[in-house]
Amino acid sequence: MRKNPAPDTEQTKMKPQNKKGLIAAYKQRAQIGGIYAVTNTQTGKSLVLASADIGGIRKRYEFSVLTGGCFHPKLQQDANQFGSGAFSFAVLEELEKKATQTDREFMDDLEVLLSLWLEKYDPATLY
Repeated sequence: MRKNPAPDTEQTKMKPQNKKGLIAAYKQRAQIGGIYAVTNTQTGKSLVLASADIGGIRKRYEFSVLTGGCFHPKLQQDANQFGSGAFSFAVLEELEKKATQTDREFMDDLEVLLSLWLEKYDPATLY
């Protein structure tokens, strides 16, 4: 038997001015991107990538570990063999999007930063 949703009360309704304020605050928040590595602790191999939302990627990784899922398709074979707990997550570098940057310019900066980080790794240790 399904429960009925909570009735609309003054406590559950969001006032329009509050909603607008929350939306404005969300749009004004600092966007933090970065470079991260997911490393197989059994083999030492790493997946090094860039993301425009490093916090979101971290949460996605944590969720995949909690649910026993695979974080990225390139890791699937090792996840099947060693389990999702065999991986570690590390933020290598963070970059804040400037107010004057477009999304494309921000991604371009992250791609340059990624190429610099990839130069530090032995290609044989990368996925």
